[in-house]
Amino acid sequence: MGKVRRILAVILVLNLLVAAAKLVMGAFIHSLSMVADGFHSLVDSASNVVGLIGISLAARPPDENHPYGHWKFETVAALIIGGLLTMTAWEVLKGCVVRLKTGGAPEVSNLALGVMVATMVVNLLVSAYESRRGRELSSALLTADAAHTRSDFYVSLAVIASLMASRWGYPHVDAVAALVITGAIARAAFQIVKENAGHLTDMAILPPEEVTEVALQVPGVVGVHKVRTRTGPGGGHADLHVQVRADLRLDEAHRIGHRVVDRLKEELGLGDVVTHMEPPVGHDMEKDSTNAS
Repeated sequence: MGKVRRILAVILVLNLLVAAAKLVMGAFIHSLSMVADGFHSLVDSASNVVGLIGISLAARPPDENHPYGHWKFETVAALIIGGLLTMTAWEVLKGCVVRLKTGGAPEVSNLALGVMVATMVVNLLVSAYESRRGRELSSALLTADAAHTRSDFYVSLAVIASLMASRWGYPHVDAVAALVITGAIARAAFQIVKENAGHLTDMAILPPEEVTEVALQVPGVVGVHKVRTRTGPGGGHADLHVQVRADLRLDEAHRIGHRVVDRLKEELGLGDVVTHMEPPVGHDMEKDSTNAS
């Protein structure tokens, strides 16, 4: 979590610089699309702040009120990023409507074009780095923020196209480019919400048949059922009922259960596995209880 926090802090500074450059230059040349793009980058900065807060909470150890840990706070932070993107898309859309109704044209300069190209390069480098580190650290937040940052590149490309069109005598393209920005932002928001909503709803991450097949490879296992999987830290969680011979001692069944856990973690990349050991289906447990007494 400390590594993720440091990465987000660096990206926050870069996003603030990019946002400031776009907003100042966009306001100076009266470009709706460039100002909108600047606000989009400013939302990137807000997302980084939210991410830093989410990471700090997610890093806390389990406590009495959160016995399973605080890792879902990172998912909540990622969903907030999706919400911020949605609100940004709405604001840009309203600006487009106003510009199309009232008209107006930006005053394009070579400096403005240079600023846009420079910010595009920064966005590409930041997105690639953040995406790679997100995969390496298995961080949903970094992966989500990388998609968010990557959308800036396409937005900036549309802004440059609109500025060139305005220079060539087509000022209305500035508002059209702003509409393209709206689509890019909305698409990024949808992807982030789609990818992270499953974490909060405990969506299954593996087919039960796949877990069963691996568990049955462990010597001593005669049956597997009631398999459940969900997202979780370190690769996900699984719980299952494992059937072993009824005449096994408790310690023997316990060792088999540990082997099942180890095999599932190794082959399926799960971070947490819970097994419930039991005799085969049809075994008369009430009769055993009577004999034992």
